Amino acid sequence: MDSTIQAAFPTDLLIDTPDGPVPLTPERAGIPLPRGLEYDGPQLTYGPYLTALARFLLADSATPLVTALSLHLRRPIAAESVHRLSIISEKHGAFYQVSHLRVHLADTDCSLVVDTAVRPEQQGVLEREFSILRELRDRFGLPYLPRPYLLGEAVPEGGPAPAQPLKLFIAEWFEGWHEFHLSRTPGSAEPVIRVWDATPEGTFLDAAQSGALYCRAAHILTAYLDERSFRQIYPWHHAAGDFIVRMEGNSPDLRLVTARDYRCLTSLEPGPGSEWIPLVHFFLNLTLRLRLDRLDGTGDLAWADAASVSAIVRGFFQAWGEKTIRAPGIPSAGEVLGVLRSFDRGDWLSLAEPVMEDGLMESGEYPFLSERIEEHVDRLMEALGEEPA
Repeated sequence: MDSTIQAAFPTDLLIDTPDGPVPLTPERAGIPLPRGLEYDGPQLTYGPYLTALARFLLADSATPLVTALSLHLRRPIAAESVHRLSIISEKHGAFYQVSHLRVHLADTDCSLVVDTAVRPEQQGVLEREFSILRELRDRFGLPYLPRPYLLGEAVPEGGPAPAQPLKLFIAEWFEGWHEFHLSRTPGSAEPVIRVWDATPEGTFLDAAQSGALYCRAAHILTAYLDERSFRQIYPWHHAAGDFIVRMEGNSPDLRLVTARDYRCLTSLEPGPGSEWIPLVHFFLNLTLRLRLDRLDGTGDLAWADAASVSAIVRGFFQAWGEKTIRAPGIPSAGEVLGVLRSFDRGDWLSLAEPVMEDGLMESGEYPFLSERIEEHVDRLMEALGEEPA
């Protein structure tokens, strides 16, 4: 660690690699952090990045760190209780640099995450996400998103780039949860879900496990839907690793690691029965987007098999049924099912075009989805015709 950073406990600065974390050394300090292909501005390197995080966390007798720990553990924590801190640079996405904090305390160990934004447009997203995470935590009280603890700013020093402040926030780290993606396997004609866990090749889920995963994902997204304004968590993408999974015995449990925006997505014009438009829009977009991924996260666009649709529909109705208990006066699950069943194939295909446009995240998605929309609508109508579980 930079000798100018003072702490009452050992603090390790580490870089995650395929072979595990390695220490930050003078030789590694000048390695540039991965960045988006379209960005040609100043380059941040590992040394200034990790030391800036350490300075922020350890400032004023480690007040930022112990504040986050106290919120996380729901009890007062003193700096004297911290025995060791590890700051591990782990992930580099389109929006944030992500570091994992491993904190060893006198009586327990815990993990936190630091999301850091470098460019001004990324910083705006980060500040908005911190606010949204707080809003959703306060309103819904659900455990599926990380708890946000602290928003702050750090200034990297000593690198080739000008010292521009970094925006960051500290939040809950989901320990023992793993990224997953559609992947190819010799034994399957269709891509199947592979969980990137501690095993060398990851773990492939069977059909029942995959169905439970898609059902859970649909449930989570619907649970956070505002049933009156139809604000929703969006954008999110499987390819970005926005959902993570942990196996509970033979069953997958899910968490959503991001809430970059929260808004009503539809651009459809109101008309007769307009109160149903945003609900149908949400439902159709949900069923489309949950099937969409990239092979192993970074490869070609990939499409979940038809069996996933029934699971997605089931998850939506489970969560909507729960909403009707908390929000009397909204349409019942039976009423919603009746409306959705009233749409014929032509209706769904007509709705699909604006829904695909409104949900577009990458230009290549539209032709990919357009080629598959008829199959999707057919399968969706079949799933809606099934008896609700």
